[in-house]
Amino acid sequence: MNLELLQRHPAKHVPAHSILDYEAFSEGFHDPNDARELNVFEKFIAAGILVREGYDTYLNPFFKSDDQASTFEADACGIKAGEILVAFCATGFPEKQVWNAIGIVSKSENARALIVSPQEIDRETIEGQAPGAIEKGKVRVETLGWFDDTLELALQQTLHTIELLVNETRMRMLTPLLHKSALKRDFRARINPKLVYHNLATLSEAGLVDEPAEGTYELSQLGKTMLADFIAFLERARRTLDDHRNEEVKSIGRR
Repeated sequence: MNLELLQRHPAKHVPAHSILDYEAFSEGFHDPNDARELNVFEKFIAAGILVREGYDTYLNPFFKSDDQASTFEADACGIKAGEILVAFCATGFPEKQVWNAIGIVSKSENARALIVSPQEIDRETIEGQAPGAIEKGKVRVETLGWFDDTLELALQQTLHTIELLVNETRMRMLTPLLHKSALKRDFRARINPKLVYHNLATLSEAGLVDEPAEGTYELSQLGKTMLADFIAFLERARRTLDDHRNEEVKSIGRR
């Protein structure tokens, strides 16, 4: 049994650049009939996962299985090399119709299910709702770590990474690595050698920097992703704050 994307209910294509800015995503894809901001945010997360994993990504797709007349709607989906990753965004515990849809996906030959949830969904629950799905690799859960008991751990991990990056010396060392690898002597030419040794060790320990050859440093894959995301966040925050200040100035001028 295979799933088929229904063309009579056109899904919205998500361009890759849309996942870089939540405000732009929200403006472009927010459903005026759905006031739940969490649902929009979860779709943003789901679309980001699909795009980064190389899927051609769509929102609000409708599917039918080729051996059933029934159809179902998902929150997002990604298509790649004949495989479909169907995303369901649960703002609470998934409802019965969502589990029914996940059950259909898990029985298909060409699709897998992705559940984006604000809370943990344990293996036993998934197996109870979609028997055999976990064992077959047909269901995957991405838990948002900001809404339940995982909050403390998520905060600790995030704040530790931010602490590493919110440091002028480390940023002066890391940002040039976005352009090309650097030798230890390149760092020492611009930064106190004592600081270079200490911070290279710290960044290497954290997995942000690799040393492919002795004395040569480059960003690890983790480092590339985290640094790019961090700089993008800083840039978006700076622009948002600037826009807010400009609006305040205009408001004062109109009084």
